[in-house]
Amino acid sequence: MARGGLDSEIARLKHRDVRHRRRAIRVLFDTDIPRALEGFVPLLNDKDPWFRSKALEAHRKWAPKQGIDSLRTLATHTWLDARRCAANLLGDFSQDTTEIALLLIEDDDLTCTRKAAEALLKGEQSIKYSSEFQSHSDSAIRRLAVLSKSANAEHRTAALADESNSVSEAAIQAVVDNGETLTEDSMKKILKRGLSTKPLLSSAVQNAGEVLVEIAANADGQTMKTLVKELRSQCDSLEDDALQVLLKNEMYAVVGRWMQGKKSQEIDALRWKIVRDNSVDVIERARLLERLIGRCGEVEIAEENRRFLDECTDELLRISAENLSTASTELGL
Repeated sequence: MARGGLDSEIARLKHRDVRHRRRAIRVLFDTDIPRALEGFVPLLNDKDPWFRSKALEAHRKWAPKQGIDSLRTLATHTWLDARRCAANLLGDFSQDTTEIALLLIEDDDLTCTRKAAEALLKGEQSIKYSSEFQSHSDSAIRRLAVLSKSANAEHRTAALADESNSVSEAAIQAVVDNGETLTEDSMKKILKRGLSTKPLLSSAVQNAGEVLVEIAANADGQTMKTLVKELRSQCDSLEDDALQVLLKNEMYAVVGRWMQGKKSQEIDALRWKIVRDNSVDVIERARLLERLIGRCGEVEIAEENRRFLDECTDELLRISAENLSTASTELGL
């Protein structure tokens, strides 16, 4: 569209005849020329809600291409929807939006303040605002601050004790994502609050302390699976601190799962010790036997299994041991 044509259509947005105004809007949207935005600014104050909605649509469509100044009218408008529109657009600009975000951070509307905070935490002064927002009255903004790239280890440590569970959980995840280790004291407090234990597992295994034992003792199926995966990642032998702590506290079910697929004289001795331990859940012990099927051709396994069968009285364990024995017999052992 030629410049004269564009100006003509923009001028028609002020026409007294509603039909002319509606047609101008259709034409301007179809031609998609960002400069047309200037004609939609007055429509923010139109009495007809349809025209006001089209003014917001025009800002969402063209404001990022027209620059930061295109947001100022929205950000300072008395109409809440206009200010929210400005707040939601902050992240769509390639330029730094700090100036407009600072206008919206003072708004009474939470959508405006939170979007403004998000923009400030991504702006050129992100380090400054990451520190300031650690003590903000709104927990959602504190959460944004601790998750921001400009937050430091000190910020994350402080946020672990935040009164809001969502902030504390975000801080835990941020610690993990940044490759940092949680202290035993901080993890004990987290457990006491009933927060998710999954993000604690790496630190719990690394620290090899009381928290590891507590998590192991109360682990549900998914937590147990993740814990064993973490143990396999960090521990190569039974002499590693985490496994020693678990063995000392008789967390045999966890250690038994770690041993799956591993073999050595020491590991095999422990495996049979667990199978014979009546304090360990019988299903876990039966699983240990079932996992030996792949080694049924080994003389030592076949002989130890027969000795176990001679002394075993539990029906479930006998079934697993007999299956292993049958497999060994079929191989001539």
